[in-house]
Amino acid sequence: MTPGCYTVAELCTLLHLSRSSFYEARDKGRLPFLEELRPRIGRVIRYRADLVDRYLAGAWKPAPVAVPGRRYFKKAG
Repeated sequence: MTPGCYTVAELCTLLHLSRSSFYEARDKGRLPFLEELRPRIGRVIRYRADLVDRYLAGAWKPAPVAVPGRRYFKKAG
């Protein structure tokens, strides 16, 4: 059974990233599957494990992002 959350140290191990590379990728938005759990326990940052597990399994499908001015549906008629 997988845990309900991962800490930064656990994520660095799973993603094969150094701590500084992890924070850089997170801050630049290269890890869209990360969702921080609130409230933090002390200073420990925790992330949802189910999203990370889906990404690692190759089943990650991000939600479409709405772009202002772009139509996603055809007008009727």
